[in-house]
Amino acid sequence: MTETFDVVVVGYGPVGQYLALKLGAAGYTVACVEKWPQPYPLPRAVHYDHEIARLFKTVGLDSRTNPIIEQYDNVYRWVNADKEVLLDLDWSGVGPSGWHTSNFFSQPELDRELISYMEQVPGITLLRGWEVQDLEEDADGVTVTARSMRPEDAGALATKTFRGRYVVGADGANSFVRRWMKAEMHDLGFAFDWLIVDMLPNEPMTFDPPAWQWCNPAAPTTIVPGGPGRRRWEFMRLPHETIEQLNTEETAWKRMSVWGLTPENSVLERHAVYTFRAMWAQPEQWRKGRVLIAGDAAHLTPPFAGQGMCAGIRDAQNIAWKLDAVLSGRAADDLLDSYGPERSNNMQYWVNFAVGLGEVICVLDPEAAAGRDAAMKSAVADPTLAPPPPPPPTLTAGTIGTHPVAGHLSHQYRVQRDGVTDYFDHVVGYGWVVLSTAGSPADALGAENLAWARENGAVLVSIGADERADLVDVDGGYAAWLAGLGADTVIVRPDFYVYDAGSLSGLDAAVTGLRATLHATSSTSSPVVA
Repeated sequence: MTETFDVVVVGYGPVGQYLALKLGAAGYTVACVEKWPQPYPLPRAVHYDHEIARLFKTVGLDSRTNPIIEQYDNVYRWVNADKEVLLDLDWSGVGPSGWHTSNFFSQPELDRELISYMEQVPGITLLRGWEVQDLEEDADGVTVTARSMRPEDAGALATKTFRGRYVVGADGANSFVRRWMKAEMHDLGFAFDWLIVDMLPNEPMTFDPPAWQWCNPAAPTTIVPGGPGRRRWEFMRLPHETIEQLNTEETAWKRMSVWGLTPENSVLERHAVYTFRAMWAQPEQWRKGRVLIAGDAAHLTPPFAGQGMCAGIRDAQNIAWKLDAVLSGRAADDLLDSYGPERSNNMQYWVNFAVGLGEVICVLDPEAAAGRDAAMKSAVADPTLAPPPPPPPTLTAGTIGTHPVAGHLSHQYRVQRDGVTDYFDHVVGYGWVVLSTAGSPADALGAENLAWARENGAVLVSIGADERADLVDVDGGYAAWLAGLGADTVIVRPDFYVYDAGSLSGLDAAVTGLRATLHATSSTSSPVVA
């Protein structure tokens, strides 16, 4: 008999792992299909932001206390060939999500950490060493055919067939699932080859600041943390160099010697040449029936903003809460149609932002670099000459309301309840959240909407300056945030984006609108993805 799972996730990097964790923890059966028999060892992501730190905490990874995470508290500096400052991006402090703005890590360590969490979830099955070869969709699900890539099956034509009610392709830039869907990629025409070198120095190395870009037209170079005790260098391929010449251990050590690193005082963990690209699948093609794509399968982001993996985790969270609603019967299948359009604007913001940064450093012509330097140094000396920062990335379509803040990332601050003071999530949990500074959200809802909220595991809380409210607004953060919005009540989605905001008196109508948007088909209590 063919084994059937609620969801089959193709690909076992952080995006697939995170999605599997969310769905498995909610009680669904998940198969993770990974073609590589062993964990992939090459250098990849090293950075995530405050939003992803908040999401990671929902599956158990605490970026404040976990020793594999290096919290960053400095600027991200861009300098010219003479080390003069061209640009400082402020990556210090705590972001709106209540977590550090910037966090560095080693992806193999992150993989191991997420896998250790997955091993504790009984509903997750790992099929490592199996490459998906075919998908066949019908009215009830998708039949998946995979062939063995395991060493013990070498020379044999071992295949496996299983089914999923839905399939998500998180299988990287060369995604089979995307090709099967015939999703078309929009290419921004940004393509540069870079040598990535991950180093483990025997002794700590000090850089001020620790993360910077050396915009030297003779040798564009990136120097950033690679997680606790590690450093990463990235070197742009020059016109006279071939990829084959660049991608050798000898070349890596030669480049490292300039920075004082040798085989005697450090370990070369890995080196690889990557082509940094900027492209995305057309948003309406991120879903085809019961098959979806996420992460690098759906979009590629140059690494200059540290947002590539972040975008994939956002994809996974968006899919997770919607699949939960659909699989449990609390929303109709067409809720999934909003996935691509919702994520697209936010994703494109970060791709374009990274391309803009890439266009600063990927300059090899000395005259062009001199013009760049003059303009950027002038803006450093006189900030009024700098272009205004772009507005924050938002969701512009899908499951959002009508208030101007709808689709924006929500804020998180410290609260107190029953003598316990901590950030909001740690005190009340995750999921749909309704919070108000004007009174009790539960009292403002009609009976039908209150029942719906409770059946969907929604958190309904009042927040104020003292213990007369459900939560004490310890630092006044929520009062200030909502006052700035011209609202006293806000509805926050399970992915921490604002659904809507307004007055407490209008909450019942807003929840009625939310239910209509979700196309709710059932009032049966079911697992809830937080």
